[in-house]
Amino acid sequence: MQLTGNSQIRTIIALQFGVALAIGLVLLVFGKATAWSGLIGGLIAALANGYFAYRSFTRYRAQEPERLARRMLGAEIQKLLLTGLMFVLAIVYISPLNMGALLGSYLVIQVVVPLVATLFQDRQQS
Repeated sequence: MQLTGNSQIRTIIALQFGVALAIGLVLLVFGKATAWSGLIGGLIAALANGYFAYRSFTRYRAQEPERLARRMLGAEIQKLLLTGLMFVLAIVYISPLNMGALLGSYLVIQVVVPLVATLFQDRQQS
């Protein structure tokens, strides 16, 4: 996966937020609690990925790959902690909560990243 600019990163993060909203709207068919849980799960993934992108790629300099690698590792650890904290807060404070919708939408948002990156790569090769 090769991203060539911050605009592509912003596009992927914006797409994740859009897909989270769409999941929430689609899940309204199954009730408000399910829709709310799905929206929250999607937003947890999108917020955590946005945080990672912000921490990793602000002030990026291609001449310092070691520094970028350290920053990305630190950002990934912080992202995992932030994700865990948001899940705990959702489980504790949101009632009623549909765990299937929460975790399912989180997974869908995580899958959106490689799919979009593949589409960008295919489009650039064409």
